[in-house]
Amino acid sequence: MPADPLVISAACTACGACLLTCPEHALRPAPGRPRVLAEACTSCGECVEICPADAIDLRAG
Repeated sequence: MPADPLVISAACTACGACLLTCPEHALRPAPGRPRVLAEACTSCGECVEICPADAIDLRAG
């Protein structure tokens, strides 16, 4: 399984903005913060831009 291309920090408020924004539907609701489907994520960064809590970062790699 590929490594998660995103890091979602504890600052996440689970508002759902990233879930609605992701063009690949690579984020799924989960308790506390969204779960990343690494195989679907293209690292486009749209979730990073939309997050009002600045809780999502692209993993360096």
